[in-house]
Amino acid sequence: MTDWHPMLAAEENPPGVWTMLAPFDEPYGRVEIRRDGDHVFYRSWFRDTELVPKPTLRAATMLVHRAYIATLSPGPPPGGIYPNLKGGLGSST
Repeated sequence: MTDWHPMLAAEENPPGVWTMLAPFDEPYGRVEIRRDGDHVFYRSWFRDTELVPKPTLRAATMLVHRAYIATLSPGPPPGGIYPNLKGGLGSST
């Protein structure tokens, strides 16, 4: 689905606070709109970790979603992600 964006996984309640929902409506993060004078920005959290503030809701929800996706992988395989053409896995150097 090329038009999907993590912002579609966000539910706004109360106004100005978006909760990011995983499958089965399990919350994994939130984004809040903030104002400092004329400056508007979005603070975001993945679980209990505060992330870097972003200038748009779109960017903030993407940041939270990428943090969530990163936790779904066990990490790179031992020896790196590039195949060793002499056999096995190894680094690209």
